[in-house]
Amino acid sequence: MVTARRYLRLYLVFFRNCIVREMEFRGNFFANAFTTGAWLLYYIFFIEIVYSQTNAVAGWTKGQALVLAGSFSLTWGLMNALFTPNLSMLPDYIQKGTFDLTLTKPVDSQFLASARTINLAEFSRALLSVFVIAYGVSVSGISVTAVSLAIYVVLLACSLCILLGIDSLIMTLSFWLVRIRNLDAAFWSVSMMARYPVDIFGGTVLKNILTFFIPMAFIATVPARGIAQTMQVWMLPLALAFAVGLMIASRWLWLFAVRNYSSAGG
Repeated sequence: MVTARRYLRLYLVFFRNCIVREMEFRGNFFANAFTTGAWLLYYIFFIEIVYSQTNAVAGWTKGQALVLAGSFSLTWGLMNALFTPNLSMLPDYIQKGTFDLTLTKPVDSQFLASARTINLAEFSRALLSVFVIAYGVSVSGISVTAVSLAIYVVLLACSLCILLGIDSLIMTLSFWLVRIRNLDAAFWSVSMMARYPVDIFGGTVLKNILTFFIPMAFIATVPARGIAQTMQVWMLPLALAFAVGLMIASRWLWLFAVRNYSSAGG
């Protein structure tokens, strides 16, 4: 408990420092916040165009599609706000030898490498996503219960852990690989498929891959089904298994990498 409070206080210090940094360049901050929000509005506009010509796509109504889009954007926004700025810099720190400084700090190295920088502008996307989800629920006439809302929150947490776990595994490979950014870019390109319901792929091999091998279905499709109460029972424990498994795997690989790390700056 003492350790948890210590890390919470440290994270709040990081958060405060990021606020101070952003407020030094307010124009840049508001421009970034507007841009991140505009991308979501663009996709909502795309959904409006599609559903002006049809009532459903692969069984998904307009309201359900809005909930899915909002869910994807919320997870994506939180990932970009909390973790991506840090993980994306890891290859540079390792190659330049500045990662040595991280190891000298009296805190967990993975925590420090993953949580030191926060992209506050991305919270605008996350906030706008909540309104999109609420709008989608209203349009689709979904009757949200305390249970379905709790399941939805758990599934969103799982989706964030899945993204974080996969990206952490990829970026940790930079301890051994030099051109890791290409692999990371490929993963994020694949992850963009999560903003579409996997049902559009029918019963194809690709749908199974995106559900059981690269679990992109659990980023937005499954949470959207959870709040709509159309989710199959096995999806919740599988989402939890993927989230926990990937986080454990990323932790194990990190500890293994640090134990075998030799400074590039030495």
